Amino acid sequence: MSYTSIATSRPGPRLQAAETSEELGALMMEVWAIVNANGGENTLTGTDFARGVNISITNYPDAASSEKTVVELTAKQLIEFISTGPFMTLEDWMPIASAAMDGN
Repeated sequence: MSYTSIATSRPGPRLQAAETSEELGALMMEVWAIVNANGGENTLTGTDFARGVNISITNYPDAASSEKTVVELTAKQLIEFISTGPFMTLEDWMPIASAAMDGN
């Protein structure tokens, strides 16, 4: 069963230490290689300037693939995760919530 993850994060020590755009580019390629190797397909990545975090929404084959990605990116000091978990669109959430409210 597929799994959609939402994560908030900050750059890890290796990304923070990058001094040139070439270094940064190589490290970001390493990040995406890990995501892709675990079956991840990124839907959205951006920065929430109000909270000072990066946000990504990524589709994985299953929750275990998402968890493996988080562990690998953390172990390689590329990303510092603040939170990760399942993401559900409003379109998916509404029928479940409506059924629960109706006692189904």
